[in-house]
Amino acid sequence: MQITAIDYLTILGFAGIFLLLFAIAEIGYHWLKIDVNYTRKFVHVMTGIIVMFFPFYFTSPINLVIICISFFIALALSKRLHLMQSINAIDRKSRGSTLYPVVVIICYFIQYYLERYIYFFLPIMILALADPAAEFVGRQTNYRPYEIFNHKKTVAGSIGFFTVALITSLVGLYFITELKVWVLVCCSIVVALVTTISEAISIKGYDNLVIPLTVVLVLYLFGI
Repeated sequence: MQITAIDYLTILGFAGIFLLLFAIAEIGYHWLKIDVNYTRKFVHVMTGIIVMFFPFYFTSPINLVIICISFFIALALSKRLHLMQSINAIDRKSRGSTLYPVVVIICYFIQYYLERYIYFFLPIMILALADPAAEFVGRQTNYRPYEIFNHKKTVAGSIGFFTVALITSLVGLYFITELKVWVLVCCSIVVALVTTISEAISIKGYDNLVIPLTVVLVLYLFGI
């Protein structure tokens, strides 16, 4: 592992961007009265997009670990102290927000050692895009609801997740890898299918951990 000096400027820069993001969500929730499910997913999507730049700016793992641990502590404290209601004021128990920085660290180290950006890009982007799509479509349509471990899901939400995961996989694999077309398509379908199942059976926010790790496993099994 390459250990370099701590890049305080980059860490503070990203910290400032995240704090601005949380501030926007808080304004939306408290002042504009936007439902917490939407402010929470807004933060979820934007966090994923911002995190995509981590491997390019954090060339040493120590810097990424510092910022992720810092936000893990901040998010854990915000839940305990009932702060940041734009992401915490949900009527169910969820560890999703605190698991997010954990899975970012895991995926970063995997791509760092394998030297394959796809192992970071695809897990995080499917989590950032497909997961909110599932909840949005499910809430809007409520088509064919079903329960897993006493948690409500919908067929429409699962279809929404699969569709976005498939498109994200096709685009990511096409631009980042040099796979043959048939391998690319097969891998994308498997990624979308397996992550859809993972999302359906995950409860209490553990999909934030299970979905990315499932993507990593599929990529590895395909020899990418």
